[in-house]
Amino acid sequence: MSVAKPILDYVRTIRTQAEIRRSAGTFRRLLRYHRPYLYFFIVIIVLSVLRSYLFALEPLYTSQIIDIVIIDGNYDLLLELILKIIFAAVAFGIVNFVVTYMQGYVGQMMLRDIRSEYYSSLQRKSFRFYDSTIVGDLVSRATMDLQIVEGFLRMWVGTLANAVFTVVIVFTVMYSISPSMSLISVIPMPFIFYFTAMLWIKTMPLFRRMQLILGRLGAYVQQNIVGMKIVRIFRREDEMLDGFEQVEQIFVDTAITAGRIQSKYMPSAQAILTLGIAIVYVYGGNLVASSVLTIGSLLLFTRYMMRLSFPLRDLSMLSGAWINAAAGLERIYEIIDMPIDVEDSPNASEVSVRKGEVELRDVTFGYVKDRPILKNVSFKANPGEKIAILGATGSGKTSLIYLIPRFYDVDSGSILIDEADIKSIKLSSLRRQIGLVLQDIFIFTGTIRDNIAFGRPEASIDDIMSAAKLARIHDFIETLPEGYNTLVGERGMTLSGGQRQRITIARALLTNPRILILDDALSFVDAKTEKEIQEALEEAMKSRTSFIIAQRLSTIKNADRIMVLDDGEIVEFGTHSDLMAKGGVYRRIYETQFLEKAPEEILKVSVR
Repeated sequence: MSVAKPILDYVRTIRTQAEIRRSAGTFRRLLRYHRPYLYFFIVIIVLSVLRSYLFALEPLYTSQIIDIVIIDGNYDLLLELILKIIFAAVAFGIVNFVVTYMQGYVGQMMLRDIRSEYYSSLQRKSFRFYDSTIVGDLVSRATMDLQIVEGFLRMWVGTLANAVFTVVIVFTVMYSISPSMSLISVIPMPFIFYFTAMLWIKTMPLFRRMQLILGRLGAYVQQNIVGMKIVRIFRREDEMLDGFEQVEQIFVDTAITAGRIQSKYMPSAQAILTLGIAIVYVYGGNLVASSVLTIGSLLLFTRYMMRLSFPLRDLSMLSGAWINAAAGLERIYEIIDMPIDVEDSPNASEVSVRKGEVELRDVTFGYVKDRPILKNVSFKANPGEKIAILGATGSGKTSLIYLIPRFYDVDSGSILIDEADIKSIKLSSLRRQIGLVLQDIFIFTGTIRDNIAFGRPEASIDDIMSAAKLARIHDFIETLPEGYNTLVGERGMTLSGGQRQRITIARALLTNPRILILDDALSFVDAKTEKEIQEALEEAMKSRTSFIIAQRLSTIKNADRIMVLDDGEIVEFGTHSDLMAKGGVYRRIYETQFLEKAPEEILKVSVR
């Protein structure tokens, strides 16, 4: 039976034809990242030849010391041979350092290119993508998966080149001394390769699983730390600990399985090598006794046998490393290759919004196909007009304003700004001219100045302060020891909700947008602060087309027009006076909030 057959049989059990083709395609795609660094790889391969040659010299010189110096008595050559051994060892160390350094450098450069492409693809993904994707999984792909890929990139070219050239050089020398002995010496090598390959092929997926479990453990611990207050309020410490221990137990079980496989295959390869050396000593001893082979040559063969096993082990490890790297790359490419559902059309151009007129024509939109959130919505916001949007939770308010900067694309209908379809405007140009303050406040770790200037990094401190004054946050910032250079914690946790909200308002105003959207932007401020910000916003919104979503009617009753949404449709649209006179949905909502009623009467009020 062929020695290679067990290897092939095993490979077939773990790799279907489709998997093999996919793995080959993944490798071909990976080679594209090698092209910019082709010069480095040529140098690495050339140096690998030199490294393999130097690697073979020391046993050769040692055998000569035994045969020529010790046995033949030519002690005059001892110093020369020792110097040659020293030179070969030093030269090997230098070349090996250069090769290792270059492999690490090129590996990091390629990893940078892959990571940049991955991150760039995330930047282009629409909100719809993030609505259905777990953030922790995206982070895991960019960190743990790429870490495994980096290990393969850093070694594979040099390892492959070193293995090929070492085997060729060493076997050539052995064959030139004794063809029969050289053939006997390589008999154990396929078995050593087999057991070593089994070791890496079976354990590498387990090591990868352990890394993924560690990622889950990290996410679990982070979540519990962030939510520790809630955990303690509801006395769930024991349940959280049980959950941690369950995941940890899976990690321990996986590690034990990997250790069991290592204990099975690792000694097997070493035992076969030792057995092979013993056979060579028996056979070679007879050749030495019959003066066919010298003692030095016999020692050379055994030393070369050990050195032949090194590249075979490296190749086995490389095959296992590729299995994990390919899985990681496939996860990276899966995200990169996901279609971008919101992107610039081929004829998109830079457009300067001058008037700020916004019109929706028969717009229908839904996050899930055949389940529309907005249904045939049509209206026009005149330049400089302030439109307030009111409606129950789930009526489509936020969905509507997300369509204007094209965070999502409409399913049907069209949206126009200054009579130009927004799909004909480049996304960068469109979003640069729309200021948006979301209900979900996000403050970046950094200074207050950096957070306000996020949309205009080049803004002067005077412009930043003006925006802060409009948002009624300047006076608070001035009381801080570092002022605008004060560092805020992760997600702005060192600030109150109202302070974070006002910083985001200042961030939006700093870009001086022609269209301003406030998505429940005053939900985290008290009544006094709300009044102050409203006064500032009244001034800021005079020359801008504005859309305001709010639950407090005190925030929106002074809008030019008020839109009432119900179940994705506009049920009322007009001024405060007109809607009050109409006596419909808006009036009932207004009376619920502003007029004193009995609790049972308030409960009867419906948005429908």
